[in-house]
Amino acid sequence: MVRDDLGIGLAAIVRPFLHAHSAINMKAEAHRVGLLLGIHQGWTDIDIESDSALLIAALNSKEENLSEVSRILDDCRDYMSAFRSVRVWHAYCKANGVAHRLAHLASLFSNDDVWLNETLAIIQDVLY
Repeated sequence: MVRDDLGIGLAAIVRPFLHAHSAINMKAEAHRVGLLLGIHQGWTDIDIESDSALLIAALNSKEENLSEVSRILDDCRDYMSAFRSVRVWHAYCKANGVAHRLAHLASLFSNDDVWLNETLAIIQDVLY
């Protein structure tokens, strides 16, 4: 889910990751997809938030990562360098209802869906 600085929905992506074998793997993949969307949309300043403190620490770290998602994190760090500014921070699980709702939606379908400049009805109650 992509929001502007006022919290208004700018984009949402639903993508099933059939090869993901853990929650951290799924969340890292979601961040990679979001960063690629930001690059393609020409955004310059972004904030990345996640309810995974482990993922946030790994994205903020300059150390080599040897975890199961190390290659995905390498891609994310490379993509982050394409932006003028990037802030990476932790959001508590309660505040991440939109991501959880989109993940559930992705589990029901086998195709990718992208919504730009609109807010899905299925997430409006948790987004606003």
